Amino acid sequence: MLLSMKHKILLTKHKILWMKHKILLTKHKILLMKDKILLMKRKILLKNKILLMKNKCLLMKHKFLLMKHKILLKNKILLENKKLLMKNKCLLMKHKFLLMKRKILLKNKILLMKNKCLLM
Repeated sequence: MLLSMKHKILLTKHKILWMKHKILLTKHKILLMKDKILLMKRKILLKNKILLMKNKCLLMKHKFLLMKHKILLKNKILLENKKLLMKNKCLLMKHKFLLMKRKILLKNKILLMKNKCLLM
């Protein structure tokens, strides 16, 4: 009888230890899951960092292209201005030439009038 009681007590202790073991195993599984979640978060953060770097790179490229575009636009405007300036110079020269021609014609007219006067 006494042996049977001892046996029951040991069995109960064993069950309690077994339950504690199961609880510890469950806690361990939970910690493992938390660890996996943290690893996944870290992976996501790393990917985000990489994407951020790519975005910065693309932004720099965009800024560079924008600057290049501005320079090309400025050069195009300067070229147009140069063409217009040349046209203006050309027209000014033409105008001067016509003025001189008119002056010469006027002088000729005056001389002609003088000659007519002298002939009379």
